[in-house]
Amino acid sequence: MTIALALSLTLVVGTFLFHFMVLRWLSTGMSTIAMAPGLRILIIVLAALSAHLAEVGIYAVVYALAVEVLRIGAFEGLSVSHPMDYFYFSLVSYTSLGLGDIFPSEHLRFLTGIEALNGLLLIAWSGSFIYIAMGRLWQWENCAEPPARGKD
Repeated sequence: MTIALALSLTLVVGTFLFHFMVLRWLSTGMSTIAMAPGLRILIIVLAALSAHLAEVGIYAVVYALAVEVLRIGAFEGLSVSHPMDYFYFSLVSYTSLGLGDIFPSEHLRFLTGIEALNGLLLIAWSGSFIYIAMGRLWQWENCAEPPARGKD
C-alpha cells in the first residue's frame, strides 16, 4: 500500500505541476506571439487537450510499471497486454468514464481512484481557463434587436 500511496502522491503533484506549466505558458509565454484571437483560442484548446493526453500517458506508464515491475496489482476483465490497453484504461479512469470492461485489483484500485479525482480537477481547471480565455479573446457581434414597439 505504501508504494501505491507514493505513486499516487507523485503522480498528482507531477501532473498538477505539468498542467500548471502548460496553462502558465498559454497565458504568458504565448502572449508574446502575434496571432489572431480565434487562432489563439484554438491553440489554447488544443494545448489543453494535448496536456490531458500527456497526463493520461504518464498514468498509463505508471500502470504498466505497477503491474509488470512493482506487481502491486493486476487488471481483470479484458486482457491488458498492449501499451494501448494501459492508455485506454488510463483514459477511461482519468475522465471518470469507468466503462468497466477492464478493472484493477489490489492496490491498483487506489491508484485508479486517485487518477479519476486528479483528472476531474485538471479537466475542470482547463475548462475554467478556457472560459476565461474565451471571455477575454472572443469578440461577439452585436445581436439584432427587435424593432421598438410604440407605447400603449
